Amino acid sequence: MPGFFASSTKAPTRPTNDLVPACGACGLHKKCSSPKMPVTGDGGRGILVVAEAPGKNEDEQGVQLVGKAGQHFRKVLSKLGYDLDDDCWKTNALICRPMTASGTNRKPSNQEVEYCRPNLLQTIKELKPRVVVPMGGPAIESVVGYCWGKSNVGSVGRWVGFQVPAQRVNAWVCPTYHPSFVAREDDEVVNLWFERHLESAFDIVGRPWETVPTWEQDVRVVMNDEKAAGVLRKMMTKPDGAVAFDYETTTLKPDTPWSEVVCCAVSWGLTEPKMTMSFPWRGEARRAMGELLRSPIPKIAANMKFEDRWTRKEFGHRPRNVVHDTMLMAHVMDNRPGICGLKFQSFVHLGQPEYDSHVSPYLEAPNARMKNKVKLVDKGQLFKYNGLDALLAFRLAVRQLQQMGFDLPWRV
Repeated sequence: MPGFFASSTKAPTRPTNDLVPACGACGLHKKCSSPKMPVTGDGGRGILVVAEAPGKNEDEQGVQLVGKAGQHFRKVLSKLGYDLDDDCWKTNALICRPMTASGTNRKPSNQEVEYCRPNLLQTIKELKPRVVVPMGGPAIESVVGYCWGKSNVGSVGRWVGFQVPAQRVNAWVCPTYHPSFVAREDDEVVNLWFERHLESAFDIVGRPWETVPTWEQDVRVVMNDEKAAGVLRKMMTKPDGAVAFDYETTTLKPDTPWSEVVCCAVSWGLTEPKMTMSFPWRGEARRAMGELLRSPIPKIAANMKFEDRWTRKEFGHRPRNVVHDTMLMAHVMDNRPGICGLKFQSFVHLGQPEYDSHVSPYLEAPNARMKNKVKLVDKGQLFKYNGLDALLAFRLAVRQLQQMGFDLPWRV
């Protein structure tokens, strides 16, 4: 599912996840004692544990997680009051054992993970787990790569400990370390985090969504600038609520004669967006947006530094009464690198799959002051994308404040 946009002659294409297993391509089944190992476990708690691949012991016995790493994992779960075989289903990112030429265990390759991912997706489809616990790099790459829709999800350390309300499978995805890493490190801190990750995952009750949201349908594109201006001015009459806003621009920084805003989006509400609108940056709509930015209505953004700089270029002043920046709050909540962007945060906290694959290539440029190709994107696609950015910024701000135990600062 490469974004929510329709296809376009101006939209780049990229490979999508093939849902047909490519078992013959990897050839691993030819060398295994237990080829294409089936899922085991009773799954009493509706939890699917996904490890990396069968090792020597697993391949000989035809059961996942029975070797040294598996025994360590079982001890940790027993300490927490859980039984792996009774409470969980067990599978791997690869369902056949990968071996070296000398017959020893080896780590799965990225290509092998891609080949075998359809087997895992079929397992999730059939079992419908409430919670999925991918352990280690290959398992995280397989599960998160599908649920987020990204071909390269990055390091294990970027993901461990999150409880992702994944929309694509309507399950909590809770990545953690592989038990072989935990046992090998023999580090008190790593062991403590591993236990906490598992305890948090196993304590989850229910599914993340009664009905999986389709938030892109809530984005209203208004091409008439006078009509858009009327909506913006109406927002300023509301005594309670806040507005998240987002610009799409021809350059990252507004310092050149060719730097311009193409469109703008706003998402207004109290505890959730009541109205989200995207509109072209021109005429009466631009003037009304300037009035809104000068008004005392609380403002939200994802990386307010960007919106602040562009607002000063366009109107000669900063946005008034900024109350929340999702990027800054992400740094406060978790200081790991590579996790503070809107797309990442929207996935880990809201379960939102990627929605920018059709647009993001056109937003790229060799440097921050060089012109991108945003004007080549179909306007309907660009404005929808812009609106979803604003809507997700609003929802993410609410979720971050709730998780930190703060009251919403825009409630009267």
